Amino acid sequence: MKIQFTDISTAGNHYTITDDDWLARTDLRKNTPVRAELRLTKKNDRRVEVCGNLNAGLLLACDRCLADYSFTAQTTFHYILDLESEKNGHIKEIECTRANLDIIQVDEPVIDIPDLLRQQLYLVLPEKKICSAGCKGLCMQCGMNWNTGECSCADDMSNSPFAVLASLKKG
Repeated sequence: MKIQFTDISTAGNHYTITDDDWLARTDLRKNTPVRAELRLTKKNDRRVEVCGNLNAGLLLACDRCLADYSFTAQTTFHYILDLESEKNGHIKEIECTRANLDIIQVDEPVIDIPDLLRQQLYLVLPEKKICSAGCKGLCMQCGMNWNTGECSCADDMSNSPFAVLASLKKG
């Protein structure tokens, strides 16, 4: 769904989005319904304010053990979309103030809602996806998930290049 600046009123347009077709264009999998609420307010012909929140239940793969786990993505956001003009394009900004961090320069007077929601979803994802704080990971030799059980390779570390370090620790 793309919304033209001219279709937005100064009183504000409200949108509730439960259609998750935009999520299919990501590498993410959902496990609960996705819901987004947006308020678009026209400030002038070249500027629109976007306020909203996004809630999505996702299925992520743990970076340590590769098992799937549930993650609830919840975020609120506030942006000002500013249409670039010829004179703005030639100005080099030397210092960005805190107020300028929420301003997004756009080339066209159009808001691409699915793209905006995808960006918000990626911003809320954890840097390191870990299923639990106590995740033990996988065996480096046989690939067994140590969260579900032990393997026989865990005891045999004599072939490891780090076995020499273990003897230094004992001594």
